[in-house]
Amino acid sequence: MDDLGFRQGVTAVERLRTYQKRVFMLDSHLQRFKSTTSVLRLDGLPSESAITERLLELIQRNQSWVDEEGDVGITIFATPGVLGGSTPTFAMHLNRLDHNRIDGHCRSGQPLVVTDVVQQHDSTWPRSIKVRSRIHYYLADQTARSVDPDASGVLVDADQTVTETSIANLAIFESGAIVSPLDHQVLGGVTQKVAEQIARELSIPWKKDRISVERFRAAEEILCMGTDGGIWFGEVVDCVAERPRMPGKVFKRLRKHFDENQSYRLSGRRLNE
Repeated sequence: MDDLGFRQGVTAVERLRTYQKRVFMLDSHLQRFKSTTSVLRLDGLPSESAITERLLELIQRNQSWVDEEGDVGITIFATPGVLGGSTPTFAMHLNRLDHNRIDGHCRSGQPLVVTDVVQQHDSTWPRSIKVRSRIHYYLADQTARSVDPDASGVLVDADQTVTETSIANLAIFESGAIVSPLDHQVLGGVTQKVAEQIARELSIPWKKDRISVERFRAAEEILCMGTDGGIWFGEVVDCVAERPRMPGKVFKRLRKHFDENQSYRLSGRRLNE
């Protein structure tokens, strides 16, 4: 109860998942975790190699459950520890993935609702770090789910341009190019970096720009990118479209490449070795 992660919400966190029993982009996630813990000045944590070894141990201790679930989610977090102490808290756990919901969003898309919830300013804490203080995401999703139980809330910046959701980076496809918010507007997503790499390989232009709500609603396609779901798409915005979006050509190309070429994007040993 005296841990500052509980008392003040001071918690660095990384959410990962497996594909084919391997941790997806493990090195990239651990690098972002290290960046977050550095900003929060959390010293004395395990090294990246030690975290990897403990992750393998975690999987092995729960091997029968992992085999039943198939691919699983992984959460790693750290806090400053007990108030007045000098030793940080470090922990990791496994979690189920809602495979039916993930597959549904890939096939049919997910409703999105643009909210009036504004991202915190960088002077509060950098948007580039991943932390547990996520009340703004929670409030955005509460607003969205009052419109559609399956919807995800889109947060906005101070100038009312769209940023991200609680679980996904966002991008639109318009005029032959993919456009995503400026880097400093959002948490740098590991899955988005993979999507950008795929776009380069497929010769699809990708630009960064501020995206107004009107531009977002009018886009030919809306791409969602996040740890649990990989790459999926926005079906409808604010539930006001006359006709829901179907899987677009750009989404289908990115997703096909993502599914067929995961093997060289995975890092770390197989978790059942």
